[in-house]
Amino acid sequence: MARALKTPSTLAEALRLAAELAERNEKLEKELKELQSSQYPEVLQSKHILELMGWSRPTLTFAANDPTFPHLDGSRKKGDGIRCLKWEFYEWLKSRG
Repeated sequence: MARALKTPSTLAEALRLAAELAERNEKLEKELKELQSSQYPEVLQSKHILELMGWSRPTLTFAANDPTFPHLDGSRKKGDGIRCLKWEFYEWLKSRG
């Protein structure tokens, strides 16, 4: 998920960081574009998110434990399925980029 960025101390480190961030941004933009124009329903279930993002179930669980994750079921308990509105998931992804 999100990781802290170390401030580069040399030009070479700054260029490497810029290239990494550009690549990461490109990947996120592609995923967001797929989500926006996707055949997925307005309410995404776990299986949709796993397929769309290419995440493993533990990665989805980790993301869903983030307090900012847009759960449709606010009172979700352990073992319940993960559901969220497609547009809210899109906005959440954008905010994490």
